[in-house]
Amino acid sequence: MKKLLIIFVCGTVLLLSAIGVITWFSWQPLEWYAPPDYSLPEIKKLADRAEYRLNEEFHKVRPSNETWRIRITEEAMNAWLSGRLEGWLTHDQEIELPSEIDKPQVHVTPEGIWFAAMVQIEDNDFRPVAIQLSVDIKNGSATVAPVAIRLGKLPIPLSVFEDVVQDAQSRVDELDPLVPLMDDREVEIQDVAFEEGAIVLTCKTSLP
Repeated sequence: MKKLLIIFVCGTVLLLSAIGVITWFSWQPLEWYAPPDYSLPEIKKLADRAEYRLNEEFHKVRPSNETWRIRITEEAMNAWLSGRLEGWLTHDQEIELPSEIDKPQVHVTPEGIWFAAMVQIEDNDFRPVAIQLSVDIKNGSATVAPVAIRLGKLPIPLSVFEDVVQDAQSRVDELDPLVPLMDDREVEIQDVAFEEGAIVLTCKTSLP
């Protein structure tokens, strides 16, 4: 009887310890997650510069058969996300960033791009959630596939979010990698390549 009690107590302690470790990992963001502060002048300046350069490259007059590339660093993307995303969604897309999502950030690796944010799991309970995606553009259509999901530092099987992933995939598959310009030209994004800390877009500008 005493031996069984000792086994029960040890098992309970181990179980509680495992639960504690899992809970702790779910609260810890990935090492790279540190959203910039848009109130800092240097962050705002970087966001301004990134948006201006992207607009400049996309609107530049080019020969119709010319293929061109632009490299966008994650520092520039995150500076823009920290203060411009919500206004862009509201103004240009007529949608709002859900209140359950806060402080978005991206991280680019050769395997794909991570999207992370603080996500409200329950009332007043925000946890760091990150999803890694691969992107492939072929024959004028974009394919985005989930690679990994993290709740904090805790790996979550993709099968847990199978319905959400499939729904998101169907929405992405409807996207056309064409960016219309104000003068009736279009920029076709032909390829997306991932480097450590940056993405490279290969594009072609079509005349009206």
